[in-house]
Amino acid sequence: MEIPFLHLKTNERNTVPQPEGIELFRAALWLAAGMVGISFLATSLPMKFKLILCILGGIFCVVGIIRLFKYHKAYKVFQNFMPTWDFARGIYDQFAMELNAWHETDTVPTCCDGDTLYFLKLQKERLKRKGLKMSDQILPAKESGSGTATLSRKSLWYTSDMVYENISRKLRFDNTQGTLYERNAEQVMYQIIVHSPNETQLTNITATCPNCGAVSPVAALEEGCRYCGTKFRITDLFPRVVNLFFMKLNSTTTNSVIMKRTMSICMLAFFIFTFVAVLLSPAGFLPAKLAGCFAVSIFCGGFLGIILTDLILLFSLFDRDGMKHVSAFKLYSSKAKIKNSMQQFDPNFSFDKFEGQIISLVKMAVFAEDPQNLACYHGTERDPRFSDILEMTYTNATCLKKSWMEGNILHLSLRTWWINYSEFNGKIYKTGDCIDLEVCTNVTVLEPPGFSITSVSCPCCGGSFDAVRQKVCPYCGSTYHMENEGWVITDMKLIR
Repeated sequence: MEIPFLHLKTNERNTVPQPEGIELFRAALWLAAGMVGISFLATSLPMKFKLILCILGGIFCVVGIIRLFKYHKAYKVFQNFMPTWDFARGIYDQFAMELNAWHETDTVPTCCDGDTLYFLKLQKERLKRKGLKMSDQILPAKESGSGTATLSRKSLWYTSDMVYENISRKLRFDNTQGTLYERNAEQVMYQIIVHSPNETQLTNITATCPNCGAVSPVAALEEGCRYCGTKFRITDLFPRVVNLFFMKLNSTTTNSVIMKRTMSICMLAFFIFTFVAVLLSPAGFLPAKLAGCFAVSIFCGGFLGIILTDLILLFSLFDRDGMKHVSAFKLYSSKAKIKNSMQQFDPNFSFDKFEGQIISLVKMAVFAEDPQNLACYHGTERDPRFSDILEMTYTNATCLKKSWMEGNILHLSLRTWWINYSEFNGKIYKTGDCIDLEVCTNVTVLEPPGFSITSVSCPCCGGSFDAVRQKVCPYCGSTYHMENEGWVITDMKLIR
């Protein structure tokens, strides 16, 4: 399915359909009608009529029980169905599979860019230092009509896709004594994927060599990496996942379960209340009173169930998984302000790329054992609470607080929103945090497309080296000024 004017495509996933709640309701109606028919045995009607009505009631009950069993069987099939990722569906599924393998078997992902892979490695190093293992299993959501949605944006250099889908995420932290923390959550997983580069710009677009990690123009990598000599096809270098984040969102399956349970409880409560009243009042015609009990439970209980369900779902919209409040107006206006500010200096500025780079910068500065050695970190001593963070979930929220120029250096003061998992005194805590940071870049030097934070080329000698672990080029000894190539962090504060 495609909506042309929005460049939005949806690739539906094959799933086992969830049984419709109306089928359960119909089964209940058949049973109710059957019980009313059987209740005629307790009346003073002629035996002939009582037997006919009783037989009809028995038939209705059998139909209701059969329908109930069919519903139960379909529900069991749905419950036992386990959706899986499909490698043939594309890079979104491939990277999800690689993330699961990375956390379970340490198999290195190949679908992401060097920066994403690097902070994943830094994160695993921190977990090992603390004697912890993190299991982060991601599976497609188990619901009918689910699928992968893709929103494409084109630029001069390449096409970037924001791809997202409802997923089920099982996060667990273990140590030698056992499980410290375990949580199952329904979320939307977003991946920003860069692909389809403009072939006329291949000499300008840089990429990290998948073999040795050196940075070279894409066109040069097709001819052979100047450091390791390996030749690549364009399909070996693109597409690449350059950003990953999650948002809490209940699936339609969960919302349906909430509605079924709420309405069932309300209708059962009304039926029990009215039925007890019928038993305590011997006067009256029993089938009529029993039919009245069912009618009250269906209409009054059902109506109350719908109201309560709506209230529960409404309140769930305000459940941001502990995330601190963010103004929607400020969020979207900040994106426009950042784009307008940067396009004055770089008409090809991509907010998706900028956001992905900022997220990578923050994660590297948080997970690095000594951030002072990072070429991308020019801040003061880091808040010690950052050293306790084990997992960071970006929630797709970045707001611009202010911006200013100092000569050719543009400074941005940003607030970013996260859900963090930290270890303190042997316990795992989940917190909704904000991270305030100041970043800067030299606007007179246009950032090359595909620029990697982790591996860079020395502007003095052309040598490629790891700019995260060292600020000084190991070949010529010159200091690498990353602000002339991209963004650097000058200050970072944790707001908890």
